[in-house]
Amino acid sequence: MRALTRKREADGAGYIRETAVESQVRELSLSPERDRRGRLLGASKDELAWGDERRLREETLIYFLREYARRGDEEAAWRIAETLVERTQSHVQRKIARWRLSPEETDDCARDLYAELWPALFDFEAKSEFWEVRFWVCLDRRLLNLIQKRQSVADNEHGPGDELGAGNDDDGGDRVFARIADTAARPDRLAEHADALAVLTEAERTAVYLVYVEGLPEESDDPERLSAARVLGVTGRSVRNYLRRAKEKLKRYAAAE
Repeated sequence: MRALTRKREADGAGYIRETAVESQVRELSLSPERDRRGRLLGASKDELAWGDERRLREETLIYFLREYARRGDEEAAWRIAETLVERTQSHVQRKIARWRLSPEETDDCARDLYAELWPALFDFEAKSEFWEVRFWVCLDRRLLNLIQKRQSVADNEHGPGDELGAGNDDDGGDRVFARIADTAARPDRLAEHADALAVLTEAERTAVYLVYVEGLPEESDDPERLSAARVLGVTGRSVRNYLRRAKEKLKRYAAAE
């Protein structure tokens, strides 16, 4: 099995695939080519639950996508890539829907994401190995960056008097979240964001940070996938309650401002 070569900046330790991914890659590597190809190319029709060990992980698919591409089997590699896109489309739509972008912006955001995804999947450099370690984290971070860029452009189009709460629609909490998640904002905006977050409880602040800044899912059926619920040690329902209360408080804060 091809080893990962990228090192973590914090401690210099090498990247390590999750145990379930290691197991699947080893099993498929030892399988006859016909059986292996059949499982990989049939993954788009896989209806197994997230936690089912028979369900091929996205990181496993990327490993073999890159192996087939290295061997010059472009057809197999592209079919696996198409499977990955099919698996992510509903997730991406749900993520984008939270930000209440216009239909045109939503389509553009999804299109931009997949335009970035294709070259990343076929990149054999060490810098792209994290896709084989934490696929969903990579995907969510890329999507969040694209949304933040669009939000930043929208912010810059507003006049100087347009602050955190100005110009929001009837359910302006999502737009407030979007601005708080904009870590590239001007220093005055970042200070304003800190003041807004101060009205939340610690659990509410953490939930907002994990979901809207780190891009983690609220909860996950996959026992090996990190989620806001797992970090907080609560249920997905509790996370949604934290976010709902945070949205209500931030809307009141924005209205007062």
